[in-house]
Parts: sequence; C-alpha cells; structure tokens
Amino acid sequence: MLRGLTTAFIVAAAALAGPATATATASAQPAAVEAAAVDYTKVHVWATGVNVRNAASGAPFEQCKTFPSRQNCQVVATVSQTTVTAYCQKKGELISDSGYSSQWWTYLKSPSEQWGWVNNVYVTGDEHLAHVSDCAF
Repeated sequence: MLRGLTTAFIVAAAALAGPATATATASAQPAAVEAAAVDYTKVHVWATGVNVRNAASGAPFEQCKTFPSRQNCQVVATVSQTTVTAYCQKKGELISDSGYSSQWWTYLKSPSEQWGWVNNVYVTGDEHLAHVSDCAF
C-alpha cells in the first residue's frame, strides 16, 4: 500500500511541478517523497456533481496552485458523494452553497485519477479540515 501511495505522490508532485520537472520527479524517489506519502488522508465529498479544478502547466497552473478559484482553475473532473484521497488544503476563493461557506480548498484525487481542487463546502467536516494538512506550496 505504501508503494501505491508513493507512486500517487510522485504523480501528484509531477503534476504540481509541471511538465519540465515531471520526468526528473518520476525517476527519483528520495526518502522525503516516501515519508510524505503517509500524509495522504481520505475525505468524503457529500454533494453531487462537484467540480474538481486544476490548470495546465506554466502561469495558469501557478495561479491555480497559489489561489484555487473558479477563475484560476478549470474543471478537470467531477465527483459525487464519494470518498477520495486528499493531499492538502489551502485558502482560495470564498464559496457559498447550501448554507455553508468556505475559503478552504482541498487538493484531492478524483475517482477518474485527476488531481485538483475542491472547495471544502462540499467536503464533510468543518470549513478547515482538522485531519488534512495545510499545503506547503
């Protein structure tokens, strides 16, 4: 299981780093990467048709990564009432829906294997999820 999580982390790190470093990241597995893999956790998306957002490499990706929002990040997948793997969370655009509001977004892996941001309004728990690490990037 740790090997699978390590592989998922490398893929996520490559996606975050962009295509220029994807090959280098995938070919080297430093101990720090393996240790970081244990930081993954599960979260439950309670709503249906929730957009998972990310952006292509370069400036659009950096904007999306720096401030997750509907403007900075395009829809790459949707999730509905499912449990998914989460990596970290950070503040971004304030979203209000179904009587809830949150500025916190969780970086997660959709069932279709796409990594991206989902606002915590749609994730079971508080506005800031206690069991999900804050993003270091």
